[in-house]
Amino acid sequence: MKITFTGKQVDISDRLRTHIEGNVLNAVTKYFSDPIGCNVAFSKEGEDFSAEVTVHPAKNIVLKGTGKGSDPYTAFDDANAHIVVRLSKHKNRLKDHKSKIGLAELASEAVLPIIETEEEMDVNVDAPLTIAETGANVPVCSVSEAVMYMDLANECALMFRNATNNRISMVYRRKDGNIGWVEPKADK
Repeated sequence: MKITFTGKQVDISDRLRTHIEGNVLNAVTKYFSDPIGCNVAFSKEGEDFSAEVTVHPAKNIVLKGTGKGSDPYTAFDDANAHIVVRLSKHKNRLKDHKSKIGLAELASEAVLPIIETEEEMDVNVDAPLTIAETGANVPVCSVSEAVMYMDLANECALMFRNATNNRISMVYRRKDGNIGWVEPKADK
């Protein structure tokens, strides 16, 4: 597994690298035999250190954990503990997901490109500016699996293709902490 280190106003020593590599590998290989990669970012916020660990244990699965502490070791251990909790909490679902990995590729190939007319391509100067456009994998899964992926990635929303009806849906975390589910009505 390739581990990338980033330090913003923080020097990452060889000892810290060794500590991170050992702990991340132990945590992830407990559930996944061949993890893809990991990014570890440190920053200093006043007197405290902040760590963000992003792990790619398998294709189409991303885990994020954040932690704070008085030193980089404590901050990393806190972030790594979040990842371990997410992995253990969802380990059965993640094992079931391993057999479904090919469905996401089928879904992405089935999406048709959007063809814009000249009227649609005209730029409205009063329209809000689009900052960035990125490609994203749209997983084929059930609603409960989508909620699990959203929790694992520590995101506030997730778009997915519903496995029961093959339509695009979205789950999101509401301000009150509950989960919302948006599914478009069927065309008649």
